[in-house]
Parts: sequence; structure tokens; C-alpha cells
Amino acid sequence: MDRFFWHNKQPYTSMLICWGFLYGCVQAVFYFHTWQFYSSLIFLIVMCCYFKPILNLLLGFIFAIFVVVSHSELFYSYKAYKTSVSDVSDINATVTKVISTNNNTLVELKLLSVNNHKIPFYKTVKAQLAINNEIEGVNSDDYVTIKAKLKSFRSRKNTHSFDSELYAFKEHIYFKGKITEIISIVSRENSLRQTYQNKVWQVFKDKKLNWLFYGLSTGDKSRTPKEVKDHVIKIGVGHVLAISGLHVGIITFLCLYIAKGVVWVVLSSFLKLNFQKNNLNCFYCIVSLITALLYIYLCGFPVSAIRAWLMVAILVFVYLTKRHVTLPKMLSYTLALILFFDPFSLLDPGLYLSFIGFATVILTLQKTRERKLYSNALIRLFIIQLALLITLAPLSIFYFDGVSIVGLLVNLLVLPLLSSIIFPYIVVCFFLDCIKFNIDFMFIDQMLAVGFDFTAHYFNEYAWLNWSRLSYKTVILFYLSMTLLLNQRLRFISLVPIFALISNSFNVKPTWQVDVLDVGHGTSVLVTSEGQALLYDLGAKYFNFYSLFERVALPEIQARGLTLRHTIISHDDKDHSGGIDELRAFDSFNSLKIFHDGNPLNHCKIQKIKMNQVIIQSIWPIVPMGSDNNNSCVVKITGPGGSILLTGDIEYEAEQLLVQRYQESLKANILLVPHHGSKTSSSEEFLTSVNPDIGVISRNYFSPWALPHREITDRYASKKIKLLDTALSGQITIRFFDDSYKIEGAREQTNFWVNHRERL
Repeated sequence: MDRFFWHNKQPYTSMLICWGFLYGCVQAVFYFHTWQFYSSLIFLIVMCCYFKPILNLLLGFIFAIFVVVSHSELFYSYKAYKTSVSDVSDINATVTKVISTNNNTLVELKLLSVNNHKIPFYKTVKAQLAINNEIEGVNSDDYVTIKAKLKSFRSRKNTHSFDSELYAFKEHIYFKGKITEIISIVSRENSLRQTYQNKVWQVFKDKKLNWLFYGLSTGDKSRTPKEVKDHVIKIGVGHVLAISGLHVGIITFLCLYIAKGVVWVVLSSFLKLNFQKNNLNCFYCIVSLITALLYIYLCGFPVSAIRAWLMVAILVFVYLTKRHVTLPKMLSYTLALILFFDPFSLLDPGLYLSFIGFATVILTLQKTRERKLYSNALIRLFIIQLALLITLAPLSIFYFDGVSIVGLLVNLLVLPLLSSIIFPYIVVCFFLDCIKFNIDFMFIDQMLAVGFDFTAHYFNEYAWLNWSRLSYKTVILFYLSMTLLLNQRLRFISLVPIFALISNSFNVKPTWQVDVLDVGHGTSVLVTSEGQALLYDLGAKYFNFYSLFERVALPEIQARGLTLRHTIISHDDKDHSGGIDELRAFDSFNSLKIFHDGNPLNHCKIQKIKMNQVIIQSIWPIVPMGSDNNNSCVVKITGPGGSILLTGDIEYEAEQLLVQRYQESLKANILLVPHHGSKTSSSEEFLTSVNPDIGVISRNYFSPWALPHREITDRYASKKIKLLDTALSGQITIRFFDDSYKIEGAREQTNFWVNHRERL
């Protein structure tokens, strides 16, 4: 094991403690207070009784628990609001971000005090608050005194859509709500970071690719159009928009050569001195590291950039002290440093993409160094990109539901452009602006814009290969297998994860599946069988632009590689039909043809069809009723293992007619609780006729109508019908097998950050 350590002088004790610390961080962040966590701890305690070196692993593990809990209590918790926050709170805060300026302005505030309770300086407590149209003039960095209604931040929880609660945890957002009154606004000088961003935008705002130059300089992607973000991800250059090791490396070496040039000019031209360049290497390196660190600060300290800076710093130390360090040791110490300062970096995808990408590049360079076949720089760059494509593909599929198939070729052009043209161009533009020189190299901007438009026009349609999302177990087994295969001594052990990976693909799969999506107050249910899908209702649409079909249902469909065969809209209430425009854009209403004749305003037709292994039968409305709710389309879906009855917002009158007409035929294992648990539905006779095992309520956590009503929940309890609730469980997934079914909720996780936020 000596080859893993500093020149055979440093004992392996430090590495064992480091590995124990890394393992402890993973266990504490993801599995704290679970059997996995306690079994790991007990295993290490038992093993260290027989093997003395394991004691070092245990010490690192225990230290990791201390670090995670300390960070959680000091920086990721705020409990004072339990007693201090009332219906309307008096708040002093600074405006950190103006998020939206549509019909209602949404701002992000850093709270300084709540109801005269001062927040400690070491805690960051943020709130996202809406401002009505009558209040204007709030800008970033303003100091405000306001009155606001606060409620704890809680959002929808779905398997394949953006995790707002995870984002809120990482960004220290504890509250959301509404500003009722602004008492005072004090404009303050912009922070250094905000001043820098404003300056950068002023320099590049007239460029065609202003979003690119601004994003590379600041790390802020807010000025990048959404369609541009989607395109760069599809062509495999999404890393360009995220400040990463590539950017830090380019900045560091650019500063290194600029420092060398400046020193050479000063010493040889002005001072007429002779000097030994090697004696100044330490100065060049320190200046470059300080400049790169300033760049990272101005970009908001992204974890991938911090990783890169730490590795560059280690390389500089190794170079100046003439030490030897191996890749495993460099990665281990760098990762340990990052997690020591913020163990919850483990929740950031950039951490994994960055470390695996860096390790891939270094390993590829090592393997190709002594082979003449790879001596050509272009060939080596191609091999590196191919290796990155293979090693990062599982992460790309896990986080982005696919992989770019043209990224290999595009990066061969983009990477040299970044280092040799784009970054130097940014520096030159800054320099010319500072000396008020009006000559601009517009042709570079124009040429780059032409190239980008070319890729958007010719590559966008076939650049991306959609792939059903991999499970995290599959991803872990893949990287464990790769790591063991690369180690000659441990290569034979790789058969274990490889076998587990292969056997995992042979697990029994459900014959069909129902997902009651968490869309707040509204309904959206996805029924799938063998890659085909039926969507029952679209959810709501807020502020005329925030469609839950687009934000929740569509990502679920695309992530799983499903084909939307049929769509049923129960009725025209906006919490059920809010995504009409987005559905039209998605499939031109083709999925509405069978049940609605292509017109979303039509009541659903009474008919019975088969979709692979499931039978879909619409059974209501048969006769027109006096309300939209009672005209809701009622659908019974039956397949191997069970059935589900989807009821829309039907009320007592419709329920009685259904019972009279269908009687025992209404029986189903799962019932979508009518009208979100309103007391005008779920009549005694209806529940008796359906006789379900499970009732599923689709509703919002903060319900202004206090749904579900107490008498309704009591009625279900009296009939021994178990109630599940999207407000509590998030997305509810029901997997049907040949003779049984299994239910799980998206909130059934064991992550420490989830449990911690639930305790607040």
C-alpha cells in the first residue's frame, strides 16, 4: 500500500482516518438514524477489536458524525421561528435576489431579524416571498423592513422533477409566504460580487453570445435563456455553463503566464535586471492561486471550482516541495477537505461529476503517456473525451435522463476554443473596457455565434439520447466495479459488484404501474404498462406560466422513456386541466383522440379499451349533471394484481347514480379519493360499493379549504380503508405484479437532510 502515500514517509494511518471520515460523511448525510448507519458503526467497532488499523477508520467515522451534526446545527437549522413567527411577522432583511417579475414579484430575502429576534451572524436564513403588484422598487442588496406572512418552506415531492426542497435546504431557504407591507427600503451599495456581475454584463451586453461570456465570467446562469441551456446540455457541453475545474485550470494557467510576462517586462525592460526565472516560480504560482481563488469567490464558490482549486494547490505544493503524490491520495484528501468545510456538498451533483471527470482525465493521461500511438495531442484529446463519455454516462443518465451522443466530437472543438480563444477574448475585452479603448474584436463574437447557431440547427434534434433513469444502486455498483477493475490487486473482487449489477437487471418488474403525482391542490395520475402511458388530468397552472404538467408530469414521462398514448381530462376545473396549452405543444392533442375526440373541452366518452396488460374503462358521465364536478370523468383501470378507480371531483349526486348503475362493478383495490377529500363526496354508499383497501388523496400541504375534512377521514377509518396523502407522502407509486401490488411514497427517504428539515 506504500504507493498510495507520500514518498513512503507518511504513515498510512492518516489515509485510513481520511477514508473513515469520507465513509462517515456519506453515512451521516444519507442514512443518519437508520439501520444502515448503526450497522456500519457497530461493524467498525467490532472489527477494530480484532484488527488494530480499523481503529483509525472508526476514528475518522466518528469525527465525520461530529462534523455533519455540527454543520447541521450551526449552519442548516433555525428553530427560533417556532415561537417568534406569528400570522404577520416584523422582519428586517436584505434582498439577495429578485426571482420573478411576472404578474407577482417573487424575491429572495436574507433575514436579519424576525419579530425582534436577531438571527446569529453565522446562520444564513432565507425566505422566498411574493409581493403584490401595488408594491414596486425592490432591488438586489436593498435593506428592507417589512411585514410578511411566513410559513415553513415545503414543496411538491416527485421522483423525476426538480427537487425544490433539496434546493431550499442547500440554499438555506426556510420560509415562503407573502409580503403584506413594506415599511422602509434602504438602497445600499452593491456587494463586491454584485458590482462585478454588473460590470461584466456592461462589458458584454451588446455581444451576440453575451450570456456565454457573462456566465463564464460570473458563474451566473440567470441571463442564459432556457432553450440555450437545454441545447448546450444536449450537445454535451453543459459543463461550459458551470464553473468547474476546466475554468479554474484555464484561469490559473492564464494568470501564471500573464504574471510571467509582467515580471519579465518590469525586470528586463524597466529595471534592467537579470534574474533566474526558476527562482520566481513560487511567486508565479501564489499569484495564480490567489487570482483563481478571487475568481471562485466572485462566482459564488461552486463546489466543482473549489475542488479544482484545492487540487491545483496540492499540485503546486507537490511541485515546489518536490514530493510525490498519487491520484487516490490527492482525490481522498481533496474530498475530505471539501466535506470538512461543508459535508452537505454530498447533495450536489457537481461534486460527483467533477471528481469522476478529473480522475478520468488523469488516469487517461497516465495510461497514454508512454505509448507512441497516443503521442499526438489531438488523438489524446479524443481518447480523453471518449473516456469521459463512458465514465460520466451513468451520472448523466441519473441526473439528466439521457446522454449526449455528439458531445464527444463537439468537445474536441469547444475545449481548445475555451482555452485559446474564448477566455483570452474575455480578458482582452475587460482590458479594453478599462482603458476606454473602443476597438472590439466583434468578429470573434460573430464567428462563435455562427458556430453555436449551426449546432442548434443541425444537432439539436438527434444530439441527445433519452434513457430511462438509472437507480442510484445501479450507478454505485457501476463505479465500484470500475474502481476495482482498475486496481490489479483488487480486480478479482470486482466480480462481486459486477454480478450484483447484472442480477439487479433481472429483478422482477411490475406488469403495470400507477403514479399519483404530487401536484399540490389538483390531480395528475400516470398509468403505465410496457412503456405506454395514460395520463389522467394535468394538474394546475399558476400565474399563467407555471404549468404542473410541464414541471411534473412531463419530466416523469420523459425520464422513464414513456409514450403518452392517452390523456383523459376529468373536467374543466383549472386544478385538473391547467396544462392544456403545454399538452397541445407536446403532442398536438393526439393523446386526446380516443376519449375526447381531440377536444379537451368535450366530456370523456364512455368506452372500454386495452393498453397492453391493462383495461381502461370510462364509466361516467352517462347523463349531463348540473355541475362540472359531477360531470367528472370516472375511470376504472384493471390489470394483473389489482385495480384502481379514478374519480375526479364527483360529489354525492354522481356517486349515488354510479352506485345505482354499477353496484358491485365499482369495486377496486385503490380509490382516488373524490374531490380531494371534500365533505361533499365519499358518501357511505359509494365507499361500501367500491370497498377499496387504499384511498389516495391528492392535495396541497397548505390547504386553504382544510382538506381532507375530518368527517371524511373518520369515515374511511371506520371502514378500515387506509388513507395515503400526496401532501404527506409526495408522489405515490403503486406497482402491480401478477397477483399483488406494492406502494411507496417519494418522501419515504432516509436522507439526514430530509429528516432534519422535517424536525424543524
